Amino acid sequence: MTVMFPWMRRGIPRRCRCLLHSAVQLLCCAFAVFIFALLFILFFRAILIQHRLDVELGARPEETKDLVDEARSMERAERLAGALKIPTISYKTDQQETQAFHTLHDYLQKSFPIIHSHPAVKREIVNELSLLYTVHGTKSGNIPYLLASHLDVVPVNEKGWAHPPFGGFIANNTYIYGRGAIDDKGGVLGILEALEYLLEQGYRPHRTFFIAFGHDEEVSGKRGAQEIAKLLQQRGIKELDFVLDEGFPVSDELIPGTSRPVAMVGVSEKGTATVELSVTGTPGHSSFPPAESAIGILAAALARLEHNPLPSMFGYGPEKNMFEYIAPHVSSFYKTVYSNLWFFGKMMEYKMESQPITNAFVRTTTAITLFHGGVKENIVPPSATAVVNFRIHPAQTVNEVVDYTRNIIADPRVQLKIKRSRESHPVSPHGPHSVQYQMVSTSIRQIFRQAIVVPAVFIANTDTRWYLNFTTNLYRFLPTMVKLSDVPRYHGNNERISVEHFHQAVNFYYRVMKNADLLILNGHTTRPFAAEL
Repeated sequence: MTVMFPWMRRGIPRRCRCLLHSAVQLLCCAFAVFIFALLFILFFRAILIQHRLDVELGARPEETKDLVDEARSMERAERLAGALKIPTISYKTDQQETQAFHTLHDYLQKSFPIIHSHPAVKREIVNELSLLYTVHGTKSGNIPYLLASHLDVVPVNEKGWAHPPFGGFIANNTYIYGRGAIDDKGGVLGILEALEYLLEQGYRPHRTFFIAFGHDEEVSGKRGAQEIAKLLQQRGIKELDFVLDEGFPVSDELIPGTSRPVAMVGVSEKGTATVELSVTGTPGHSSFPPAESAIGILAAALARLEHNPLPSMFGYGPEKNMFEYIAPHVSSFYKTVYSNLWFFGKMMEYKMESQPITNAFVRTTTAITLFHGGVKENIVPPSATAVVNFRIHPAQTVNEVVDYTRNIIADPRVQLKIKRSRESHPVSPHGPHSVQYQMVSTSIRQIFRQAIVVPAVFIANTDTRWYLNFTTNLYRFLPTMVKLSDVPRYHGNNERISVEHFHQAVNFYYRVMKNADLLILNGHTTRPFAAEL
């Protein structure tokens, strides 16, 4: 010990040196015990974690043989391609291709004759352009559920497309190209194909359920899904067992530590705040400009916002449970990390922040989307405005985000105005005791056999906002495979879905309809429902 600490030889009485020597030894032993205990806890937690978070309801994934026939998958792909040819574009809340929606209504009615002639199915046009289907079940006394998608698509820039965006082109019998292929006519046609097949086989659903297709999801859903929700309330529908809407696809490149695909089910949805920032200046000639212009002041404020993002909320939302669910399925190193986020949280936080898509899981994001200023090249601008769009993490509120923005800008010359806002959605039940979540999870694993199903926060916005008063069980999932390289296709160029993946989407919705019935047949009943349907 004196070799390591030579000062112990000099100027200290022998008794004191012995005490110091003992103290140092004790500290070293305590540190070694601490390290050993820490390693033991880390590895013990990793060993203990099991597949305990997934509960099988109904048929097991590996035992499922009841699926939609594959022989007609190309025929179904062609029906989807036909729907993609109809430009149901939403530009603004009050600006849409109205006639295109009527054309799509007629197309769906002709494409699915069994649905539209079956005595158990009722189709209604809501607020002129949206569709509501009521599928009456054979067993009364069960709370109905709702499957949702939307008919509208976002505008396109045709220059960047390899195939016409409204051409409904199937390339090499492999990919179906067209605006809306994955967002979200693939969902619309997937649900209807599944129901058509179900009825064609002579199967009558035991449970009553609704199918809601809003016509303005891309521009708020106020005239579509909101009106459908109002109609359900007017008819005495006070509760839904669950709502299943669009969400994350299955991806095999997102979570490190496993080569298996990961299916993230959105159990919450980010809130949003659109904030307008403005600066008023004094116009004048550009030959004698002021020290700071309105544009310069506003640009500096925006730069401060971009350089100071809102703090990470990793561990305070569903993303923590996401890693707990995936831990049993990854390599030993990542299993140790994912099952001990109390220790490795900062490391995982840094990893999640390294790319935009995963960074959006862990924090409220800041996007500067519009900037306006100036009237002429030789005039000092009288004003400047910008719009910032925040997508708010479930652990934060709109007021907290606005206060943070004001503090970071720290300039009274910059005025803030909230143009629109919405709090993030509550986190839906997703543990082993949530039969609704487990039913969705089972349905996913029956189709995507290798997928690891995990809960997550959905970073975009959906029509589920209009059904929050009906249920706490709101889930968001897109039943298709998407690689990270395909993410820019969302609202971008060359949107597409493969024929194989669309077939899987049809099968997924088919299994949901069958498994929702299995819940009540196997005794997983919910509270009695007395409203007249």
